[in-house]
Amino acid sequence: MISRRQFIKSTAVAGLAIGLNGKCTSEKNAIPSLPSEGDPQFWSALRAQFPMPPGEAYCNTGTIGAPPTRVLNRMIDHMRKHAVEIAHCDWSDGGIDLLSGYFPYVELREKIGRLINAHYKEIVLTQNATMGMNFLANGLDLPEGAEVITTDKEHSGGRSGWQLRAKRYGTTWRQVPISVPVEDPEQIIDAFKQAIGPKTRVLSLPHITSGTGTILPVKEICRHAAEKGLFTIVDGAQAVGHIPVDVKDIGCDAYYASPHKWLLAPAGSGLLYIREELIDAVWTTLASGQWDNHEDNGFRLTQRGTGNAALLAGLEEALDFHFEVGPDRIHRRIKRLGDSFREGLVAIPKTSILTSLHSEMSSGLTTFNVAEMDGKALQDTLWEKGRLQPRSQGARGVRFSTHIYNSPAEIDKALAIVADLAQRI
Repeated sequence: MISRRQFIKSTAVAGLAIGLNGKCTSEKNAIPSLPSEGDPQFWSALRAQFPMPPGEAYCNTGTIGAPPTRVLNRMIDHMRKHAVEIAHCDWSDGGIDLLSGYFPYVELREKIGRLINAHYKEIVLTQNATMGMNFLANGLDLPEGAEVITTDKEHSGGRSGWQLRAKRYGTTWRQVPISVPVEDPEQIIDAFKQAIGPKTRVLSLPHITSGTGTILPVKEICRHAAEKGLFTIVDGAQAVGHIPVDVKDIGCDAYYASPHKWLLAPAGSGLLYIREELIDAVWTTLASGQWDNHEDNGFRLTQRGTGNAALLAGLEEALDFHFEVGPDRIHRRIKRLGDSFREGLVAIPKTSILTSLHSEMSSGLTTFNVAEMDGKALQDTLWEKGRLQPRSQGARGVRFSTHIYNSPAEIDKALAIVADLAQRI
């Protein structure tokens, strides 16, 4: 049997180093030297790093992102290497990171902290946004009769934990109505101010609404809530990798997200941030050996037993990809494509746009319809006529996502199809 140190050495020589105790390492499939952003070849060169066939446009990042080839390779290499070398692992010394739930993954958490401006000990690794929300809904101590306020535009993963808690423990769960479309941030800020009452203890709201892609003024709402002494939670499932996220600037007490969407990480990877001053007070509700480790609270809430470490390797690769392309460059590209699409839709008769047209409240998600057409029919038409794949929203139409693997030509194609539909209906 070989030791952990010998195992690392042997696998590194073979071309893939498998990290221990949360240290995810591998040979990087580095991004080729890219042209300057002003060069028209920049984005087509980047598009070639995704395995999707040319001529097909994926427009459903709001559900799950399309991973770059290097993210897929990182996960596959990780699983294959473990499968080949598994008999060489000396588990008497703790084994290797085949079992993801047992290690603190400090370097990975530091990278997430860099992305959202947090210390790694404030970062919890989860499987998705829903798990992060439930850690908070079940882990917070709240007095009897306490009120939790959310919006009426929550994803089920952002509201169900509070509904369960209300049914089981008698807390009050109340929703703030959000108009569609939202015309101005002040509408939302005022709605929350008016909703807060004497029994309110928690505000929980999305950074970007899942159904319509509307960016809410979370910073202003959190500032007002802090003045009232309330615990604020932001659902960033649609935000991380999509728009800039700085949890310190937002001023929230907790923030959770699903990197498998706009950060282009593998499904099954998630993150939860809890502010250092408050994280001690959040109970561990999925307990394993580190359940009472308050020296590293992020690890305390991360440890949950055996998981697939290849997913965390893929998450780290997605973070590296994001940083190498450049977060600001990515955010600008997404916003530019989204703005262009909405501007084109406004000019087409018979279209209705549910996403806010306010420049501060919209980016890469646009929910729209054509003459009240069924969403599935509209989705199918875009695919059949243009190989464009958005997501049906039923009676509301479709939700159309724009990311860095999309192009202005694809936006023009979508608008031409919509214009033709509007003319014929």
